[in-house]
Amino acid sequence: MYLQCFSLSQATEHLNRDNVILMSFIFHAGLCLRVLILVALTVPIRAAQPAPETFTLTVPDGPTTTLSGSSVSLLCQVSPLFNVEPMEVCWYRSSNFHSPALLYKDHKIQEAPVDLRYKGRVSLTGGLERGNVSLTLERVTLEDKGEYVCQVTSEQWYEKASVFLTVNVTGSEPVLSEARGGQVHQMVTTT
Repeated sequence: MYLQCFSLSQATEHLNRDNVILMSFIFHAGLCLRVLILVALTVPIRAAQPAPETFTLTVPDGPTTTLSGSSVSLLCQVSPLFNVEPMEVCWYRSSNFHSPALLYKDHKIQEAPVDLRYKGRVSLTGGLERGNVSLTLERVTLEDKGEYVCQVTSEQWYEKASVFLTVNVTGSEPVLSEARGGQVHQMVTTT
């Protein structure tokens, strides 16, 4: 075993040099770790699968429920999972195919033809490269309730599925008041 004795000044100098080396190592290790994390986040986990000849759409079994004034995602995904970026994705009300809430075509969301009631309030949730074609609807109103159809079209196939949206409105407790003659009037206010 080897034991080395240092004076106080030698020990301080030795410790300072070791601390600089240690701090340099930690800095470079941290930098390498950050680069590794950045690479891991930007490289896809698996290569995008080519589009199959046929596919189906998966949507919730029951209705999607939200509150008036909030945002909601109407879930829809292709099965098997594959990249749908080169395809057409159309979300429309069941009675309004020719004026959709959202139309994604040629790798971008189209400005026309769209239903003006949805302008600035709809977007794709994200993840087209992973088969996610869900619709996000902002500032939901009572008029938004009902059936929405998601249609995905490839060069050789198309599939569509319906999602039902219910919208709840919350308000204050009803106020009851009694008028002359014993009649009761109910006034309902919402906030």
